[in-house]
Amino acid sequence: MTRAWHLARTPRGVPVAEDFVCHRASLAAPEAGEALVAPHWLSVDPYMRTRMQPTGYGYLDKWRPGSPLSAWGLARVIESRGPWREGDWVIGHMPVAERCLLRPHSDQGGLPLVLPAAQPRPEQWLHERGMTGFTAWLGMRRYGRPQPGESVLVSAGAGAVGGLAVQWARRAGARVVATAGSAAKRDWLRETLGVAAALDHHVPDIATRLLAVAPQGLDLDFEQLGGAVFEAAIDALAPGGRVVLCGLVSQYHDTEPRRAPSNLGRLRRIGGGITPFVVPGHEAAHWADFQREMAALDGAFRAPLDIVEGFAAWPRAFCGLFTGDTGIGKRVVRLR
Repeated sequence: MTRAWHLARTPRGVPVAEDFVCHRASLAAPEAGEALVAPHWLSVDPYMRTRMQPTGYGYLDKWRPGSPLSAWGLARVIESRGPWREGDWVIGHMPVAERCLLRPHSDQGGLPLVLPAAQPRPEQWLHERGMTGFTAWLGMRRYGRPQPGESVLVSAGAGAVGGLAVQWARRAGARVVATAGSAAKRDWLRETLGVAAALDHHVPDIATRLLAVAPQGLDLDFEQLGGAVFEAAIDALAPGGRVVLCGLVSQYHDTEPRRAPSNLGRLRRIGGGITPFVVPGHEAAHWADFQREMAALDGAFRAPLDIVEGFAAWPRAFCGLFTGDTGIGKRVVRLR
């Protein structure tokens, strides 16, 4: 038997714990090529909310009421009838369950896959070496391409993707401004990551504050929040400024149709541009390059985990992403 989390109902607005239900189910023995694994860590990520929306966000399959949930995870092999061996660490997308069956390389880009032997920190594959790290690398290294001396904004800069995006921009020699929702997160951005300024993205005068810390204008906005912060960033762009659109977290639970920022036309007037991207579809072309670069930079990134304990806490951990009930870094659930 195993326990697994399912969507109980379509959330209305900000998700709550009652939108999810835990079911018990029997688990068949692995077939040829499969492995029985026990997830030790499971991720919670804002994009999951888009899979619960009845329309839009068509880049991943929808979760309807009754659908089993899945997440990026780190699991240990219990029994295998394929190339994996008992005790191997495995990463990839997997059911939000205490035990599950996986088949190697069944997703795009060869995921899930077994980790190299003798991993001193397997949990790094949840964050800087995993899907959030890949997202930050794609958005900042391949699309944003900050240059020395450029002014870069990273919204939600103390979160999973944001913290790594800040560090990629700093490594490129850019001057980085970031936003965060708590004083502790802003202190961490200034004192640990070395941003030039850290702003509270909840304040009503965010546009004024952003212009004050970037008076020459922004060259790049690494956008994750949407809403008022996105509009403020567009107003602050310098001529030729560009936007890399990684997410719109503040709008993921909106019940109204999505709307573009009211000032989006300014990009055309200043000769700017916007590059939206999603990770699915990039794995086959870029995952190996990302891993090679990260292996060469092993230990170079500050990548804290915001750990919530226990399988039963998964809904609370997920819902906290949208209420500010999160710590610094990547939120994960530790099962065992």
